[in-house]
Amino acid sequence: MQISGWMNYHTHIDKGFLPENQKYKDAEAPVRAAWTRDIKMMRSKAEIKQAAAQSLEKMYQYGTSYVRTNVDVDPLFELRGLEALLELKEEWKEKIVIDIVAFNQEGFDRFPETEVLLKEAIKLGVDGIGGHTSMDEDGEAHIDKIMDLAEKASVDWIEFHTDETGRIDDFHLPYLAKVTKERELGEKMTAIHCCSLANVKDDLASKTIEAVAQSGMSVTTCPTAIATRSLTRIKELSSAGVPIQVGSDNLRDFFNPLGSGNMLQYGQLLAYVQRFYEPAEVENILEWLQKAPSNSRVQSELKKLKHTFLYKIDAERELLAEAPAPIKKAAVTL
Repeated sequence: MQISGWMNYHTHIDKGFLPENQKYKDAEAPVRAAWTRDIKMMRSKAEIKQAAAQSLEKMYQYGTSYVRTNVDVDPLFELRGLEALLELKEEWKEKIVIDIVAFNQEGFDRFPETEVLLKEAIKLGVDGIGGHTSMDEDGEAHIDKIMDLAEKASVDWIEFHTDETGRIDDFHLPYLAKVTKERELGEKMTAIHCCSLANVKDDLASKTIEAVAQSGMSVTTCPTAIATRSLTRIKELSSAGVPIQVGSDNLRDFFNPLGSGNMLQYGQLLAYVQRFYEPAEVENILEWLQKAPSNSRVQSELKKLKHTFLYKIDAERELLAEAPAPIKKAAVTL
């Protein structure tokens, strides 16, 4: 079987591959976030770039052609991560199409000056703006501020780590769907994780899923998040017509100490956790892993890639069953 490449719709390659002396320890998410802040303050642009390149090497080895990565922009990282990733985007353009989303990981409450840095990031050239609905006391105000910045910048993507805590009192997806529809943002908008949707009552979940479908936004799931929280209701979202995307999330950091960058492994994990076993369901996952953004710029950049990936399998289902690496890369015949 020959494919043009897998799509990794969400990752943080600016913060992966921590030094070997940074050992994993079990702790609550806020504690691990604090450890990450300490690392962010110390990491140089060169170290960020080296770690991000390691992630890209892994992803390319396993057949990835498109990566959308969040890059932290805040007073801890300043613009070092963004500068490193912009260089890698150019250096890797013949192997992987990289979209960069300037991400407010830490919130406006903790670091109000992040707004200024995001505006600087826009000037340097990013493909999207991202926020985190759980990081500020007023999640709706956070959403509005990120949306305003993104719309003024005319970026391709607006993304939110949405209700990542999984708590039912931290449920901003209905508001995000509402304002996405009102602002007619449609396919520009992506809600990532949406963990609280898994834990609210079924009737509220059904109403929210309908609103998400009507808004035109996409939902990205990162199956490795199951280590610390519930995955969202992917089958129900898909059945309602919501476009589904899959991401690797972090690779080898305080939250995700493993991670190969093999998108088939993430698809396989999703199948196990949410019982995607029927032939049509396996096909759904493989379609999500291969479906490229409809954005014309990205489509054009993907067409410029000079390779495809070859897999030695007897049936397509074996891709998800075995999660193999491609046997070789082949040049594209023009």
